[in-house]
Amino acid sequence: MKKLSRFFLVCFIVILTTVGFSKATEITFWTLFSGGEGHIITGLVNQFNKEQNEIFVNQQPLDWGEYYNKLLASMVGGNPPDLAIMHRSSLVDYVERGALLPIDKYVSNSLKVDYFDNILQAATFNSQLYALPLDAHPLVLYYNKSVLREAGLVDSNGQILLPKTFEEFYNFCKQIKQKTGKYGVAIEDLNGLGERLWLTLYRNFGGKLEDENGNFMIDKNIAEKTYAEILKFYKEDLTTYVDYETARALFITGQAGFTFDGVWAMAAFEDMGVLEEIGVMPVPPFSFTDTPYVWGDSHTLIIPKAPKINEEKVKAAVTFAEWLVNRSYEWAKAGHLPVVKSVAESTEFLSLPLRENFIVSSERAFVPEVRGWKEIQDKLLELCQGVVLGALTPEKAADDLVNTVKQVAK
Repeated sequence: MKKLSRFFLVCFIVILTTVGFSKATEITFWTLFSGGEGHIITGLVNQFNKEQNEIFVNQQPLDWGEYYNKLLASMVGGNPPDLAIMHRSSLVDYVERGALLPIDKYVSNSLKVDYFDNILQAATFNSQLYALPLDAHPLVLYYNKSVLREAGLVDSNGQILLPKTFEEFYNFCKQIKQKTGKYGVAIEDLNGLGERLWLTLYRNFGGKLEDENGNFMIDKNIAEKTYAEILKFYKEDLTTYVDYETARALFITGQAGFTFDGVWAMAAFEDMGVLEEIGVMPVPPFSFTDTPYVWGDSHTLIIPKAPKINEEKVKAAVTFAEWLVNRSYEWAKAGHLPVVKSVAESTEFLSLPLRENFIVSSERAFVPEVRGWKEIQDKLLELCQGVVLGALTPEKAADDLVNTVKQVAK
């Protein structure tokens, strides 16, 4: 009897020890967020870690400027993170390199049917799902209410007038300059100028990104018109050549009437306590634009392919990724637009300030999908800077861009 009691006691201790001291599955999660976005994602990771004890997410924030170089280096070195953020515009390159793990079999059907169809399709290649989209973050147009009032851009009831077309937006900028001496619009000198604004205007001019065979292309004539359209704002002193932080400072201090920025700027404006003085609207198309477009990328959650697949970690990473997507209302507070119906159509989300003023932008959003996009993207920034600084003519820039696209996307 004593022996039997000892046996059960040993078994009980073994079970207790196993249950009580079993380690949580730890996954590394690389992110590229800072500021308001960084605070929100860290808060969500902490919440997940507190709510359960089976998975521990070790978030590792990296500097945005070095993020993709380090991510690629980790993959080449055979030591990638278990889960990482990746822009949708980068997916094509990484999928074609075989650097991402297909995750279709790990993702629940309930989440798949909750996604908007176009969003899920954008993360699907050769019928395989390679990423869980977390948001959509299109370019939008912010306006400073005080500057517009000062420039007389109000109706007979004192309500602020907003441009319905890009031509009208140009005229508003001229009126701001003439009436106040301030800049019509503040534009940052890198991605905001050469990629986001340039691509938005190019598409609204009627520019295509694919030929009849589905190959990536840039129309030279429309590219030249796009460079010329942007250049006139600089030539007429309606804007000035400044970096991102300076462009934002010019705008919020009332030295410019408008600024182009991503929806993510909403969180920064809220943190600065200036949201009351700011309005937001979709980037207006030209009066002749058939279908309005706006540049709009998306943050997705991907699993880099490791030399040896650890099923336990993959399942843990997908479990956390699904949890994050299902809580994208919290993430939407940073200004991002949700990509699952249960959040995007919720009263909770629609009640967030200013959201109804730009939500249509997500329907107009696009990003180029082409292998070698990073090289083309770098060229876009370089050429647009060259044009506005007077080092290149619009014609020469368009020539160079078309040649680059032919070399990279052949």
